[in-house]
This record gives sequence, structure tokens and C-alpha cells, in this order.
Amino acid sequence: MKTALPLFYFKPTICWVDDDRLFLDAASLSFGEHYHCNTFNSPSEAIKYFNEYRAPLSVISFKREFSESDLFGSANHHPVDIDMTAIAELANNAACHDEIAVLIVDYHMAEMNGVDLCERLKNFNGKKILLTGEATHEKAIEAFNKGIIDKFIRKGHNIAETLQQYVKELVYQYFCERTAALVEHLEASRRSVLSDKSFIEFFNKWCSENNIEEYYLLNKQGAFLVKDKAGAISHFVLHSENDNREFAKLNDELTGEAAQLTADVASGKLIPFFGIHKEYWEVEETNWSPYFYPTQTFSGREQYFWAVV
Repeated sequence: MKTALPLFYFKPTICWVDDDRLFLDAASLSFGEHYHCNTFNSPSEAIKYFNEYRAPLSVISFKREFSESDLFGSANHHPVDIDMTAIAELANNAACHDEIAVLIVDYHMAEMNGVDLCERLKNFNGKKILLTGEATHEKAIEAFNKGIIDKFIRKGHNIAETLQQYVKELVYQYFCERTAALVEHLEASRRSVLSDKSFIEFFNKWCSENNIEEYYLLNKQGAFLVKDKAGAISHFVLHSENDNREFAKLNDELTGEAAQLTADVASGKLIPFFGIHKEYWEVEETNWSPYFYPTQTFSGREQYFWAVV
């Protein structure tokens, strides 16, 4: 699987299974700031829950049929069309935070050991972390090599920082895998910025520096609706040099202020953003000015121009 930025990312649920109630309470306090937490005090409780669990994302379709009325060159349409509206609507769908991305299981439990439990839950598509003791370390390695678990760590007094890092990595990996097929469809005609390693590094760093906890793709150029830790919403807008040229070509017969705005897009000075899922032709050219923003730049496969709106 190639590396690509997930099309959406948000605070999911992580589940803990441990027959030590004090440990579960401490885990919920430690991780509750960043994730929703479900805890189970016995393997049987967890098995019963997961037998009835249905991932919220599994009932949402992110594709739609491509119709003749769709324009291939527009911001939101592709040969196999991705439903960008469905992605953006996740930002207002509280139920999506019930999506379980990571399961953390203690090995030593009276009712059933952690490896056996993970095997029983093999149909659960989330990531699994096993908490082990000194005596069970080799069994954890074996379970990892068999693909039963994704990571393991020795349980002790100083595991919090490592466990936080493991969970962060696996949550990100979960969303990457969850949206990988959508990225493949989106890149059916040409590679997108989402698989540009330079952009992935840049965007993840920008999110970290700006306390961004959620993001949702808005169009094929790479614009995202983003939410910070306080819940404030903004829009990360992006164009490549090719996007700028395409915009200028589509609007090369304009005159007056609209022609100058188009020229400023072509030169990389300005970037257009007409709103979520709103196309440029839906706004009168004489009213374009408020929808153009000064850019910043960075380099990847090509030169990129971006703004936060």
C-alpha cells in the first residue's frame, strides 16, 4: 500500500480490556483528553460488545455514480466519483466519534488471556495493542508475527508515554487504511497532492503546530475543513501550479477585476476558495473579490500555494 494522507481524521474511540478496574480508570483519565474511551472489565464483556458493534463509517457511502452532467475538471468530480459532501458532513456527525480505531488488551486476565481474546476478535478491523508482562513477552512477539496484534508493550509504571505514541501512530494508520481505496479512486486519472510525501509531512506538521485535531477533505486540490482543539473551524486551501494553470485556462475570457484575479491566481499570488462545495461559476464574476486570498508556498512534486481561510 502506497503512502497517502487520509481523506479524513478525527478523534475516534479506543477500547481497553483489563480485569484491573483501577488500571482502566487511570487509562480513561490519561487518554480521555484525546480520545473517547470504552473500557471492559472482562473479555466476555468485550466479546459481547464487539459481536454487536458496527463501525459508524461502515454505513456511510463515500462514492457516488458519475453522471454526464458532472464536469471532469471541477473541484469535486472524478472518473469514479468521490462524494466530497459525505466526507465534509462527517465534521458534524457526532456518531462518527464512536468509530473504534484501537483496542488495548491486557495479556494477564483470569477469564481469558489477551492473545486469545484478540484472536476471538479477528474480524474487528481496528488496531490491537497487547499489554504484556516479563514472562509473556515471547508470546507477544509470536502474536505480532502472526498478525494477531499490531503492537505490544510491557505493562509497568512507565508505559504511558510509549503507549500514547503507539495509539497515536495506530489511529493515524487506521484512517490511512480506511481511506486508501478512496485515494486510489481519486487518483484514477492523475496523482494528487495526497500522495506527495512532501505535502504529507508539511500538512501533518502544520496540524501539530496549530493544534488541529480533525480534518476532512473538501476537494481534489487538497482543501480541508479543519478543527482545532477548541473546536474552531477553518479551511486549509491548496492549489498546485497545475491547478492554477487550469483555473486560468477555464477563465481566460474574463475582463476587468475578474481577469486580474485570474491572472493573480495564475502567478501564484492569490488562491480562490468560494466555500464548501461551491464552484466558481456559481458566483457572479463581479462578486469574486472576497473569495480570493493571499498565498504562502512550499515545494513538493511541484510548487504548491496555500492559505488558511
